[in-house]
Amino acid sequence: MVRVLITCYPVTSHFYVLVPLAWALRTAGHEVVVAARPDIHDDIVKAGLTAVTVGDEMDMTRLVSSLDELPDDGTPYGMGYDIAETRPELLTLDYVKGALGLHCCIIPDYLANEAMLTDLVAFAEHWKPDLVIWDFLTFPGPITAKAVGAAHARVLVGVDHAMRMRARFHELRAQDPDGPQDDPVADWLAARGAPFGVDFDEELLTGQVTLDPYPPFLSIPLDLPTVPVRFTSYNGSSTYPDWLLEPPTRKRVCLSLGASSRVAGVHDTDKIQQLLRAMGELDAEVIATLNADQLQGVTVPDNVRVFDFVPLNALLPSCDAIVNHVGYGTMGTALIHGVPQVMAPENLWGESMLARRIEERGAGICIPPDEVTPESIAGALRRVLEDPSFKTAAEQLQKDQQTVPTPAEAVHELERLVERRRR
Repeated sequence: MVRVLITCYPVTSHFYVLVPLAWALRTAGHEVVVAARPDIHDDIVKAGLTAVTVGDEMDMTRLVSSLDELPDDGTPYGMGYDIAETRPELLTLDYVKGALGLHCCIIPDYLANEAMLTDLVAFAEHWKPDLVIWDFLTFPGPITAKAVGAAHARVLVGVDHAMRMRARFHELRAQDPDGPQDDPVADWLAARGAPFGVDFDEELLTGQVTLDPYPPFLSIPLDLPTVPVRFTSYNGSSTYPDWLLEPPTRKRVCLSLGASSRVAGVHDTDKIQQLLRAMGELDAEVIATLNADQLQGVTVPDNVRVFDFVPLNALLPSCDAIVNHVGYGTMGTALIHGVPQVMAPENLWGESMLARRIEERGAGICIPPDEVTPESIAGALRRVLEDPSFKTAAEQLQKDQQTVPTPAEAVHELERLVERRRR
């Protein structure tokens, strides 16, 4: 039996990606606890897992409000650096250091702060885990593992742009050995680890192994020990709605803006009204997941049914298409159910790249951020609903997913990792 400590950002969407793996470990006979800041304590408990509260509560609404005050320069958070940038002419050493500093230091330092790290190490010293599994930017995880001598594994909750950018950083420094050799990310992690006797090495960034839940056509190939694991959708504790027992009388579309926007208090009711008005012109039943705040003063068309929450695992098998923002939980659930997608990608972690690759496979339509309007979304939906090739392509991606090892199979690799550590 192995003792497994799982830790992640205090964000529901990040935790949900880890739940199937946590339960695969439990059903394999291992002890599992999930340590996170108080924000997701209840989500952990509702998933039937043992919660450990570490650190203080995070004010997501305040964070989003402060980010909204930054200029919109086309980069995530308006800070001038895009972790998903691939154009060689832009990937100078200064740019790469800036992107890594923002996405691997500044943001993680807010979401997984020193108070969380201190409490996590203290708990691990008490509980003595054999294995630490960490959400790919929750760096208190690998620091804690090294502090207590545990094996550790990183789980991707976004495609691996960070380590692609890290590889570019090493490449640029090697090309100019007489140029600047400073390493701000290494310095930052070394400072975080020092109070616990932990020195920097690359495994603090890469993990001893990486679990990748992305389909091969979406993943970034890197020279790192990697275990592919099939994405398994978890939508939170839920009940199968009675109305889903009745088959739809016409084509059905799911409209999902993502749960994370609600947590952050993001609800532009004017835009939602315009979008619903465009949905009202479709010859389809539209199931929209919107809460009361998002619907204030909004008129809902007759063909649109609004629910605060519907589990996507229950809803999507009855849908002919889904409109989404390319959050991985929503996008991944659509992939495993073979549902064509109309994608209006966010710009946080390379969502446009994912959307384009799905479009290239014929399983959906990507609407670039500067072209997103209610009319363009409705027009794309009409194409998807009228052209059966989109459904055929989506079902092929669904079949491809079924060849990827399950979380239960990935557990064997983690057991071997721990066994090597014990020798």
